[in-house]
Amino acid sequence: MKNRILGILFCFICIHAVSVAFAEQPDSITAIINEEQNKEYSDALQQMLQFIDNLYDNLQRRVKNGEKIVIFFDPAHGIDDDGKWEGEKTGRLSCTGLPEEYYSLSLSRQLYSLLKKNPYIQVVSTQDYIDALEGKTDTYNNITFRETVELAKNANAVLVISEHLNNTASIFKAYGLANVKGIHITYSNGKAYLTHIREEHKGFLTLYNKFDASGFSYRVASNVKEKLLAYNLRVNSWNYGTVADDRFTYFVNYPISVIFESGFISNPDDEKILSNPEYQKLIAQAHYDAILETIANVFGIDISGFWGPRIVDTADPSRNLLLLKLSRIACYYISHNDTAKGVHVLSLLLKECDPAKDAPIIENIQDMKYRIERSKELYTKALALKRKGKMKRARYTMRKAISLISRSPVFYELRKAYRAEYKGLTEVIEKKSIAPRFKAPDTMVNPLASGITKPVLVVIEKNMTPQEAIFNALQCDEALLKKISSQFVQTKIKVGKKRFEKPTQEGIYIVQLAAKGNVKSVKRVAIAKLDPCKYQNQMYLKNSYCVPKERNKYL
Repeated sequence: MKNRILGILFCFICIHAVSVAFAEQPDSITAIINEEQNKEYSDALQQMLQFIDNLYDNLQRRVKNGEKIVIFFDPAHGIDDDGKWEGEKTGRLSCTGLPEEYYSLSLSRQLYSLLKKNPYIQVVSTQDYIDALEGKTDTYNNITFRETVELAKNANAVLVISEHLNNTASIFKAYGLANVKGIHITYSNGKAYLTHIREEHKGFLTLYNKFDASGFSYRVASNVKEKLLAYNLRVNSWNYGTVADDRFTYFVNYPISVIFESGFISNPDDEKILSNPEYQKLIAQAHYDAILETIANVFGIDISGFWGPRIVDTADPSRNLLLLKLSRIACYYISHNDTAKGVHVLSLLLKECDPAKDAPIIENIQDMKYRIERSKELYTKALALKRKGKMKRARYTMRKAISLISRSPVFYELRKAYRAEYKGLTEVIEKKSIAPRFKAPDTMVNPLASGITKPVLVVIEKNMTPQEAIFNALQCDEALLKKISSQFVQTKIKVGKKRFEKPTQEGIYIVQLAAKGNVKSVKRVAIAKLDPCKYQNQMYLKNSYCVPKERNKYL
């Protein structure tokens, strides 16, 4: 009996100790900590909450007492260990061949100059990047996202910012690096493609921390958009310039963070704007003003004027801090593959949100919940299919589960568990499979020698007739040209969501001919690898069956 009383007393003391430690925390936060039975989780959550309080609680009083707001300026890419700019190595080049860092450093210097002049802000970064921002050097080293998080934590940074420029992948650029509409030869990993570029990627956008439920990151992005639009700069069509993002480590592991993407250097018009020093100043000013306005709106401290820091009464920092804490707790649980607790905290977070004020936040939380819950459903279904021996469907279902959580680092452990199970399904199928592998014959026919039935790439460019396109593709005689052209324009092809249309519009068409030159099939594609073994094409591959002279089989 005595031991039982002592046990009850010990439990009461432990619970009371936790309650005292979190006496100043909101009730919902205190309940989560008190209910957590895993000591490792409990300790980690308490440390995280203490870190958040140290950064954001009573920010007004601390700034008025002389404390500065620390901003970590993350280097945008930089020079790798091999001495090359990462932008150059990864194809992040402008229309004129300049690496992304050339423009990002110019913009970063403008923003740094504004931040440095503010007596209530301290800018922190790596020493070589600070030297570059101050104009002492034009080079700086690339660092990982993980290093950014550690450096920002050590500096007690209120937020992480980074100046970047957008760029289409090399495979979607027109020849000469510019992203312009039309049919072009593009390159990727040393391979050439014929590509129909239908959309120009252009305009600014801001990537904001999807897991920042305080709304700070979103408001920075929204404020930037409003200011740059007022300067008559164009916004990108992707979510109209404010994009919730969870692909980067510091979006997952740091409370508040944004990445400014000030335009597409692969677009000639955008590069013209970005190379203008006056526009660079406007862009940096918009970023600076947005940061200061958001600090005032979310944490209630106005540091924009010469009169000194002023309290903003309309702000509700305690509520914003609660939302931020709940979102960080949810991230912690999800990243440790305790998705049941993660979903529970997300549900609590939704109850605290105001539909009138927090619509973007609510949308992000609901998306997280859906991805977790739906992927779990698919995972469970895949295991049930496996038990029934339906391996093909099990693999398909498991792939769908993985695809729902494939992007974000927060789902790493969950994704790892799913992939391990998927690998097991793959091994089972490989053991059962008895299909023989294809074995090439000892003697192969020259793959470059074109027969009339080898597919033809027919390219209809702007203001070009189908007959002109076919002649350019094959260089055939008049009789065959007339025969193919008449059948080509009568063929109906299925395109996208449309049912059928005639192949008369600008585009790339793969035409299959029969032995006597009749049109067997026509298919429109957005991209085709330039492969002389696969296609005959006088205009691009110079190995058409119809050309009477010796054919030149190279680009």
